[in-house]
Amino acid sequence: MADGYGRAVTGSGMGAMRLGFGVATFALVLGSVVYGEVVHGYGLLRKGDPDFTPFGRVRIGFSFLAALFLFFALKPAMSAVVLARGERTQAFWAMAAAGTFLLAVAAAVHFVPTALNGFVREMQPLGMATEVLLIAAVVGFLIAAWRARGMRGTRLLGIFPPLLVLAGMAGVVFLILMEEMSWGQHWLGWATPELFSKNVQNETNIHNFYTYQFEAIYYTSAIFCFVVLPWCWPRGADGLFGQVEPYLPPRIFALFGLPVASLMFESWNIVPYQVWFFLGLLICLDIVRQLKSFELRLAATALAAIYVVSKLVFITRGVEMVDGYELSEVREFYISILFLAYGWMLAKRFRQQR
Repeated sequence: MADGYGRAVTGSGMGAMRLGFGVATFALVLGSVVYGEVVHGYGLLRKGDPDFTPFGRVRIGFSFLAALFLFFALKPAMSAVVLARGERTQAFWAMAAAGTFLLAVAAAVHFVPTALNGFVREMQPLGMATEVLLIAAVVGFLIAAWRARGMRGTRLLGIFPPLLVLAGMAGVVFLILMEEMSWGQHWLGWATPELFSKNVQNETNIHNFYTYQFEAIYYTSAIFCFVVLPWCWPRGADGLFGQVEPYLPPRIFALFGLPVASLMFESWNIVPYQVWFFLGLLICLDIVRQLKSFELRLAATALAAIYVVSKLVFITRGVEMVDGYELSEVREFYISILFLAYGWMLAKRFRQQR
């Protein structure tokens, strides 16, 4: 009885500590944003060249501190990450792909910054590749949904069977795809209807009515789903945690998703993005600490170094780019890669469960 009570107190105390760290994170971010707005006229989603003034440097320090508090608020009671032989190979190549991608983009920003612009505009190679990858991702989610038909597994929230959950995911990615291609306008070339006359880019889509706000939701959701959740979600738990687990990527997927928290230049001044960047680094280092394979620890450590070095290249050399938003388009391309990997991972997982 006493032992059970002691565990309850311990759990309650841990919950209070997590809440305290979460409140501290919110206070730091809010204080930084409000001070920047009131004293320096910086809006929450203000873009521009990275701010290296004394205030800008102090704000980066506060963002790191906020990320550290958020890290402790979310940190799971994680045991050692032990992977089977095949999983180790997949993890190694996932980290190699993430690191290579960051190095390639950093090299482009450093050596040929003006050349990026021609690749990222609408109907240019990167934009078209993003749409193709999203189409392939939708197919992956639909295959996963088809394979989950009739499955009597745990229902999400006690209501939604796997078929509906996976079909819903396919629907969300389909909406992102259609918004990305302006519902076919980029390919078919029709004139923008009068209903969309106030669209910032004069396109048939919704997200460019409030571009910065939709970007913040999209990018933050991607970082949260592909980096934070795979790392912090409790495994083997009951209740809602257990209901969500069948749809979660493995913890090591967080390392594959790391570039999405880094690929930014003109949005570096946005405080939440700074927090996400530093949280991504802390997550990477935490996974490094838990990996049992020496080779994987070495690969993850190299990825952490590339993550930091490439970020320095982006924020110092990005000023040489033509428009400044090029890295945002590269980030959207990488998000489409993550959707593709995630969708087909679920297709494989639900085939194995049939």
